[in-house]
Amino acid sequence: MTEPVVGRTEKHTPLPRPTWRTVLRLAIPTIAEQFISAFIGFTDAWLAGHIPGDSHSVAAAAAAVGNMMYIQWLAGLLVSFIGTGAIAVVSRSVGARRIRVANRVAGTAVSAATVVGLAVAVVMFLFAEPFVRLSGLSGLAAVFGTQYLRIMCVTLCFQSAATIGMACLRGAGDMVRPMLIMIAVAVVNLIASSVLTLGLFGAPAWGVQGNALGTLLAFLTGGVATIIVLLGGFGKLKLRLRHFAIVPHIVMRIGRIGVPSGLEGILLWGGQFIVIALVINGGKDDAVTMAAHSAVLRVESLSFLPGFGFGIAASSLVGQYLGAKRPEDSKKAARISLGFGAVLMTLLALPMVIFPTQMLGFMVNSPEVVAAGKWPMVLAGLAQPGFALAIVMGSSLRGAGDTVAPMVATISGVIMRLIAVLPIAFYLRSHRQAHWILTSVWIVIFLDLLYRGIFNTIVFGRGKWQLKRV
Repeated sequence: MTEPVVGRTEKHTPLPRPTWRTVLRLAIPTIAEQFISAFIGFTDAWLAGHIPGDSHSVAAAAAAVGNMMYIQWLAGLLVSFIGTGAIAVVSRSVGARRIRVANRVAGTAVSAATVVGLAVAVVMFLFAEPFVRLSGLSGLAAVFGTQYLRIMCVTLCFQSAATIGMACLRGAGDMVRPMLIMIAVAVVNLIASSVLTLGLFGAPAWGVQGNALGTLLAFLTGGVATIIVLLGGFGKLKLRLRHFAIVPHIVMRIGRIGVPSGLEGILLWGGQFIVIALVINGGKDDAVTMAAHSAVLRVESLSFLPGFGFGIAASSLVGQYLGAKRPEDSKKAARISLGFGAVLMTLLALPMVIFPTQMLGFMVNSPEVVAAGKWPMVLAGLAQPGFALAIVMGSSLRGAGDTVAPMVATISGVIMRLIAVLPIAFYLRSHRQAHWILTSVWIVIFLDLLYRGIFNTIVFGRGKWQLKRV
């Protein structure tokens, strides 16, 4: 039976036409949130790259935190499929003015994500050392990695609740409050991680462990704040405690949409992790190479995060317009989002191409790391236009509930990436040219991102996503 709509105002408020103002109104807070989220990672990476000690210790700490970024990414992916499905269902429900359905979906999604996050945290805590060894780290970098991972595991429950709760808010068209929550997370992380890592204001200097503890406190703040916003009913969603009961048929509905996206992310992670373990961490200079790779990724995020902001806006608008039976407006919203995302990402990538050494030098206080990352940084900048296509078009398809096509693009891209990278790395190492391995990895990444962008754009242009049922 169809749920009645709560509130006369919600029932009679039509969706505005998709214009550049409509897109920017959603995208600007989301882009700000993305930069704030990147700042959290920047804080952790910068602190790891500036711990007291010699160049070897700095490289080991930077490599450890960079490697654990991939482990955290896996943990997030095991939960993120819930967010993808929840955004599609919540946005479609809001567009159809079925607010009670949206509330139930949001509550179930947050609770399910918290349970999954807890299970993942327990596994990663118990098997922290094998995870670190599997990543290819050794020596001091492995010690730092284990210390960091065991503390970060505790963060997962709070981070899962915050991530999925904010995804539901975005699906309902509320981009401002997630941004404010992330500001609070970033401020707590900056203060707590800096104090506990470097021993400021008389606090103990715990190094990498202090870095992880500060991030733990930050995401605890974010999880609590997200639940308060959802219960407070400040926007279209207003949850009650009963909404947090896990409803099996809602979980199935979310999973039907989100599982392909989750599988896509896990396969992408698997491909990148294989490259990390066998290629980047496969030589004697593993700490230097991994530190350079991590630094390039952190700087690159300054460019691609605006693309994710416009992608989130496109996902929300496409779902809402389809829910309102306005597919042509869905197309227009996606095109406007792509235009903004592609232009902004390209402009922000220019410093990476022109000043690669300077940008790397800011991230890591190690000349060896800067030298290893120079050309990968240039390639990362050149990859951004293709990455913009992949992000915004893929997000538009997911907002419509079509998570299979982006998954196919990612799987095929990962396969091509592995087929290309592994033999190239073997050849370079056997011919004593290992210092070019990281550059070869980034050449393949450049081609993969361009391929995925073209693939998603073609699929979106065919328009079959308009018939997708959620």
